[in-house]
Amino acid sequence: MVRYPAVLLLLAIAACNGRAQTTRVVDITGINYAFQAPATLAPGPARVRFVNAGTVPHEVQFFVFKAGLSPDSVRALLNLEHFPDSLADSAGAVLIAAPHTTTPEQVYVDLLPGRVYGLVCQFRDSAKAQRHDRMGMFGVLQVDRR
Repeated sequence: MVRYPAVLLLLAIAACNGRAQTTRVVDITGINYAFQAPATLAPGPARVRFVNAGTVPHEVQFFVFKAGLSPDSVRALLNLEHFPDSLADSAGAVLIAAPHTTTPEQVYVDLLPGRVYGLVCQFRDSAKAQRHDRMGMFGVLQVDRR
């Protein structure tokens, strides 16, 4: 077994802790039936966390749209029943939370300057109920150009 001096171990832990603290956390909060999130964000590394403040299970599908689409265009697309998959980049993630909980997982993302990200919840409260996005649970995040 290799033994490292305690000082080196403490420096390694401090370096890891310092790096984790420099990455900002962006909270996306789901309520019945909307998202609360910043309208604009600075570009760069971030960890996205989902908080469900609602009374039913919710998800946030978090994804980036192709370059060149405006926030208003993306909002109009998300308001459609189905929008073409070709308008979104392949990168994305889903976080799911029970009522009144925060996901223990976080999604690391390098927010791209000038890009628009979509937020969608497609859960239903029952088999015959409307999807949550049809009830208004979708949103847009704009990343500043730098």
